[in-house]
Amino acid sequence: MGQGNNHFLSHALIYLVARGLPGIMAFAAIPLFSRLLTPHDYGRYAMVIAAVGLLNALLFQWLRLSLVRYMPAYRNDPAKLKSTLLTTALSIILVTGAIALLAMLLPTYASYRPMIFACWALLSVQSLFELVSEYARAIVKPWRNMTFQVLRAASFVLVGGAFVWWGWSWRGPIAGMGVGMALAVVIAWQADWRGVKVGIDRDVLRGLARYGVPLSITVALAVVIGTSDRFLIDYYLGNDAAGLYAVAFDFTSQSLTLLMMVINLAMFPLAVRAWEEHGPDAAKEQMRNNASMLMAVGLPCVVGMSILAPGISHSFFGEQYRDAAIDIIPLVAIGSFLAGLKAYHFDAAFQFVHKTIYQVWIVLFVAILNIVLNVIAIPKWGINGSAGASLAAYAVSIGLTAWLGRRHFALPFPPKACAQVAFAASAMGVALWAFRHETSFVAVAVLVAGGATIYATVLIGINFLDLRGTVLRKLWTQKRELAKSDIAGAPLVEGI
Repeated sequence: MGQGNNHFLSHALIYLVARGLPGIMAFAAIPLFSRLLTPHDYGRYAMVIAAVGLLNALLFQWLRLSLVRYMPAYRNDPAKLKSTLLTTALSIILVTGAIALLAMLLPTYASYRPMIFACWALLSVQSLFELVSEYARAIVKPWRNMTFQVLRAASFVLVGGAFVWWGWSWRGPIAGMGVGMALAVVIAWQADWRGVKVGIDRDVLRGLARYGVPLSITVALAVVIGTSDRFLIDYYLGNDAAGLYAVAFDFTSQSLTLLMMVINLAMFPLAVRAWEEHGPDAAKEQMRNNASMLMAVGLPCVVGMSILAPGISHSFFGEQYRDAAIDIIPLVAIGSFLAGLKAYHFDAAFQFVHKTIYQVWIVLFVAILNIVLNVIAIPKWGINGSAGASLAAYAVSIGLTAWLGRRHFALPFPPKACAQVAFAASAMGVALWAFRHETSFVAVAVLVAGGATIYATVLIGINFLDLRGTVLRKLWTQKRELAKSDIAGAPLVEGI
């Protein structure tokens, strides 16, 4: 049992690094590219990334989800599954390529030809990259999966930055990301996919579609919620406005999402295992801790980013992006926090009882609502209106998920722990408020460190999740072990 736990924890740690390290690199890329790219060029880059994310979720996500689900069933004959997956992916790539070529030949889209080609090229390599990455995860090769993820992120920042410096403009980050993913595909091909033949088994494909397509639609609709605002901003206000919006939105959203995702990656598997081994009550107890930790990580980030928005904007963004980001960051922070709570806590109510179809209807409704709200808000209030519309959509989304989810599995949301987190975050906010106009990088770094210290001290003081008891026990244990070592190392006195 001990070895099994160690095996599980080691894999969990690897996957945390595999997600966390690329996330940190992507986080660093936003300040870099916001200084190298104009808002117009960043808007073009953001539009390509948003289009690729949507098309990838809609066209290819079902293949990856099905791979993880059905790989154990084809353990003795993986070639049939792999050939079906690979051939289907290549077929979709060819079809989308033909559509992209047709669009580029139309005079109406002449000015968009570079973006259309970049979108298809990145979509093609990303679909293969994520397929081989999921295969490495499905066959329990976490180190290989981590290598692929880090290679993509490192190439995105380093190679992409070099391409921009050499004059590739908005194409630079896209090309850098594509190079990293292409290298990973080559490595995976040599290790796992060499000798796979082209061919589709209809029975296998039918089963993959039945399982994966509904989930893929859910993911695609979630992407619509997160990206439709950029297309609408581009339509109403142009590429420059889309670039200004994307920088602030991506920086804020990725920061919060990364922290909350790490909590989910570490804790949600424990809840699933508790459900399987000990039943729903054990899973509820674990999810109570999950909710407490998500609140403890997310809420202070919302408070801190909202108060320190001027300093964050001046420290991390290029000069052209700063004024717009100051107004957007608080709205995006709250919306991303609500989205994280929904995805990493309340969605589990449907997942535990295998009722994920309800997620489809919720996300579909919210996606439509988000588009309608953006259409109303953008002409009136510009990019600030778009951020507010997305916040409203996320609020409706989490409300519907919590309400409908309780009918199937009532997830706990501990009021005491939430109140403690709110109190500690408020104390931190009060301390930071007087310094909200500080804009130098050193000042922001000191304020972040000081705010985190205040927040942690208050949490320990009010004994959040028995933190005070844990710290005191650890100190007492260290003191006792030190005393034992002093006694053991003391010299013997003759005659005693």
